[in-house]
Amino acid sequence: MSVGFPYRMAMERGSPRVLALALACVAVLLAGCSGGDEAGPTGGTASTPTGATPATSVTGPSASGPQAAVVQDEIEIGGEPIGIASGEGSLWVVNSEFASDGPGSVSRIDPASGEVLATIEVGAVPLEVGVGEGGVWVSNSADDTVTRIDPATNEVSATIDVCAAPEGIAVADGSVWVVCEEDATVAHIDPRRDRMVSQVEVGLQPRFATFAFDSVWVSSYLESSITRIDPETEEVLSQIAMDQGPQIMVEAGDLLWVAATDADLVQAVDPTNDEVVTSVEQPVAPDGLAFDGEVLWVATEIGPELGGIAMSDQAPVGIWSVADEGLINANQVMVFEDGSLWLPILGRGTLLRVEPPV
Repeated sequence: MSVGFPYRMAMERGSPRVLALALACVAVLLAGCSGGDEAGPTGGTASTPTGATPATSVTGPSASGPQAAVVQDEIEIGGEPIGIASGEGSLWVVNSEFASDGPGSVSRIDPASGEVLATIEVGAVPLEVGVGEGGVWVSNSADDTVTRIDPATNEVSATIDVCAAPEGIAVADGSVWVVCEEDATVAHIDPRRDRMVSQVEVGLQPRFATFAFDSVWVSSYLESSITRIDPETEEVLSQIAMDQGPQIMVEAGDLLWVAATDADLVQAVDPTNDEVVTSVEQPVAPDGLAFDGEVLWVATEIGPELGGIAMSDQAPVGIWSVADEGLINANQVMVFEDGSLWLPILGRGTLLRVEPPV
């Protein structure tokens, strides 16, 4: 079953991310049948949002159709894989297991050999994962917890109660930050105590968090903004207006790049003044971002396809087809590790290793 792009936009803007994933899994299943101590919110007063109109707009490449990317390997993992991170010499892939209605899991993979080293059971409908501060941290969206995995033993060392519908995770500078979509907050976890110690209010329907330029950044999908937070004081430093549907963020070329999924753009924020300075057109529904040192790679929610932006001139480098899964209706996250791009494929239960096209 294929769901049109306008329907995806309307559905996601009116409901939480778990419902989006549920509908994606229904689509996968139908396709198969026919032939998918807590602290209250705190935080300073946000500044007036900076306008989303960029200083520079770069038009994407015109082409008759995407070329085929080189898939180097396809690794079987768990059900409905969605999140991925690298660290501790491994890839960590979140298996949401939504269709099975059972507990989710995390697959640990050796990027050199492609071997699945371990599969660790976590909470209900896990979505994203972060690595650092002595642990692997997994957001469990259906039971409002974060699972901590000890990478030395591949065992769960703690289950931490957090706020409602946790999703994106950022780990750095002695702290863990997890976005809670239904509460419009980001929770601060102290990894020394394995406890949520505070929450900071952000924009509506937050999705992802990242640590860059000595700050925590949170993308708010419904509000079309990103919030910058001082991790020491938990003060909101700025709230920056973006184009429609900001989600995944990554640092590259002294800028913070943000996938504006519903606008078919990837936008760059200058951390020196918190203003949008560049918008680059990409294939429909850009989402996952991964930087290889020269090119910022962009994975879409349809296909998926790959686009890219050269950091030398901030120009698009082309469009490549990775798979033919149609609209996955869930985030297409991606990482760069060991010279390759790695993409979980929700409907197949696999992880693709893809050669960077340029």
